[in-house]
Amino acid sequence: MPIETASDSVFARILVIDDNPSVHDAFDGILRGMVGNDELDADEAFMFGKNPGDKPARPKYEIEHAMSGMEGIDKVRQAVETGRPYQVAFVDVRMPGIDGVETIERFWKLDQQVQTVICTAYADYRWEDLAKHLGATDCLLLLKKPFHNIEVLQMASTLSHKWFLAKQAALKLEQMERWVSQRTQKLLEMQRRENSKAGETGHPAADATSVESAPAMIAESELPVILLVGGNGDQLNAVRTGLAGTYNLLAATELGQATTTAEENVPDTILVDAAIADDGGLRLCADFKQRPITSHIPVILLTTDDSDVARMRALEAGVSEFLVKPPRLPLLRARLDNLLENRRKLHEHFQQLHSVLPRELAANKTEAEFLQRVVAIVEKNLPDYEFDVEKLARQLGVSRRQLFRKFKAVAGCTPNVFMRDIRLKHAAKLLAESQLTVSEIIYAVGFSDPKYFRTVFRERFGVLPGEYGRSSRPEA
Repeated sequence: MPIETASDSVFARILVIDDNPSVHDAFDGILRGMVGNDELDADEAFMFGKNPGDKPARPKYEIEHAMSGMEGIDKVRQAVETGRPYQVAFVDVRMPGIDGVETIERFWKLDQQVQTVICTAYADYRWEDLAKHLGATDCLLLLKKPFHNIEVLQMASTLSHKWFLAKQAALKLEQMERWVSQRTQKLLEMQRRENSKAGETGHPAADATSVESAPAMIAESELPVILLVGGNGDQLNAVRTGLAGTYNLLAATELGQATTTAEENVPDTILVDAAIADDGGLRLCADFKQRPITSHIPVILLTTDDSDVARMRALEAGVSEFLVKPPRLPLLRARLDNLLENRRKLHEHFQQLHSVLPRELAANKTEAEFLQRVVAIVEKNLPDYEFDVEKLARQLGVSRRQLFRKFKAVAGCTPNVFMRDIRLKHAAKLLAESQLTVSEIIYAVGFSDPKYFRTVFRERFGVLPGEYGRSSRPEA
């Protein structure tokens, strides 16, 4: 989003932290003077023959003040909590209590994106010392006192513009990520259908020697990932040959290896030989369903016992499909396709919901608890526009890759899109039920770009936010 012009309704927000009142007056005089004066502009146009409409747009600023480091930190915290972050902060290096360097250290823990100018008339810190305390960053500049007006104006304009450009780039990246994900899914569906036809006619699309592919290769591939656990050598090789090309295949021969491989790679389906150990196959299936990162994964059990008791025990262990060995490849392919198709339909159903209900999206209790935890974390950080996938993964105790694989299977989208959908659905609820303005709601749900919010809201609900609010509210 470009820096706001005189016709826009959003100001760049600037925080001045200094214990000297005259410094605050100076900043007010310099920055507020940029708003301009309509009468002076008209006189200038009359005297020099200029068209006021041809004047370059002036930046507009909303300036707030703090007389100490602690007050400044509190203001940054409040700004983050209300979803109205500061773009730029001017911070005095020498203040009673905590100095400017410690102040910056603390408020950067709340908001790392604040473009910061440290103001000093002393040689208290060399640049090397500042870098040592604050780390290598492109969000910090030094302003020597006494400063010139033009220096302050240039820093305020350039740094606030930089902040908005960085935000715009992040939003564009999210849009591109969503588009690529949707496009890739369509291409994969086409490829899987073609490969399935080739395999059924006796001409597998690829040889089974790509079976023992490394986790890094699996991460790069977009084919559905199948984990094969245990199994008779000849039978397992036949399954590998029959599935190769249509799916990416991983293999594990021991219980511990199977658990580790499943958690690290988060496959789309797990194929377990019940004979992997003495009753180990059933225990492994039950274990998968108890682990938050693997609870959603459908499990197909291969067994020689076709009795009702065996089937009952398999269902109790959370098995999705039950096949007698040796499995017929067309039947196995059909079961795998059905499991993936059921997930796809569940994703479509989720996208139509106007509320985020994990119990409707989840296939079991553990999965529902995982999603409820995700929703709770996102809702807790709803006004924080900087809350991203990395922070979500850390709070969940999983890697970024595990989280992406989990969401691809559970919700059919990336974590970024899932979090944005939560924000949009909360916005829709507020539009329908509250008396807040659209601008207030935008910041309350963690968006900082009103234009982007309106674009994705209309894409999600088919109308602009103002129209949704009017149509959803009851008649007076």
